[in-house]
Amino acid sequence: MKGFLKSLTFGIILILAVGFGIGVYILQAPSIEQKKASKFQLHTRTAVRGRPTVNSKPLAYTTDVYRFSLDRQYISNLNSSILKREHLFSAALTHRARLKGQDLDKALKTATDWQKMFADLTESMRFRPSASVLEVLVSGKEWLLRDVSGAGYTVTRTGNQIDIYLPDLKDAFDTNKIELSTDLEISTEQKNKLWFIRDKKRKQTYSITNGNEKLIIYQQSKPEILTYLFEVDSAAQTALAQGKLSPELIQGFEKLKIPLSRRVQVLAGEDSVSWDLKDQSLRYNIRNENDRLKVYLDLDSKWLRIRASDEIVGWVQSSRGTIFEPPPPILGSRQLAKRRLLALIDKVKGKVGTSNEEDETADAASR
Repeated sequence: MKGFLKSLTFGIILILAVGFGIGVYILQAPSIEQKKASKFQLHTRTAVRGRPTVNSKPLAYTTDVYRFSLDRQYISNLNSSILKREHLFSAALTHRARLKGQDLDKALKTATDWQKMFADLTESMRFRPSASVLEVLVSGKEWLLRDVSGAGYTVTRTGNQIDIYLPDLKDAFDTNKIELSTDLEISTEQKNKLWFIRDKKRKQTYSITNGNEKLIIYQQSKPEILTYLFEVDSAAQTALAQGKLSPELIQGFEKLKIPLSRRVQVLAGEDSVSWDLKDQSLRYNIRNENDRLKVYLDLDSKWLRIRASDEIVGWVQSSRGTIFEPPPPILGSRQLAKRRLLALIDKVKGKVGTSNEEDETADAASR
């Protein structure tokens, strides 16, 4: 019997020691990596203003970044919202099937009604003729068809027919070391003049303008949103609890040239350590962090404070761009276990505290 108790005691101690070691290992898990700052991508060149009022004067203009230029043949891709090389239609060569080399080049260039062919064989794509529409790439085998706007189509001979394709704009981006995802949205701002390619997966937008001889590709600005504004001593939360702003908080806004109106509303959070401020088109969050009240700009505001460059800091209307919030950090297995363990410890503490209060109440009643 003594041997059994001794073994049982040793086993319990071993289990407790292993459990303690595992608990220490879990609690020493590295801290959760904080998510990166939200970004604001400008849809067009946007004025950065000195302060968030409609009447404020622009202090600078953000500019898109030039990436590369392309031949105007890719206008056909942009107008049709298709980036990759795609087969449009086929047409029989008929009596021209016996022609070869330069004879076929000449026949396709001077004796072919490309405008009618596009109208008959495509649903919405139209060809605008010009004096010279066909460029020979490989005599008798491959050509580049262009209309008056510069839009190009690849024409190849296969047996007794010709096949018409859109050029490959995706390959042109790859050649210039810009990798596009498959989740793209192409929109035409001005036909034959201005287009946007929005890469939803990579959260990036490119504007393409039709220059005098080339298509010019710009990468749109994606400045950091300056959500953190300032901080004050935690004593200021006494006024917040009464639905008011302390002089320290008001001065903090004034230093950043953010005038508060008389209609500002102070709304207390459910946790009693955070507040929301609503002031017409602007919203702010105030949080008690480590005994300091930190003030943040809410992303739901109609104005956003951004840093377009080290020299250009100001405000832009949120309706002029798109907010990209980074995904939340992914927790590792140790971090998940740490979160559960801390929650369990807090739960046990709560039950122990409740039990002690009940015991004290019972003792007081018995007296």
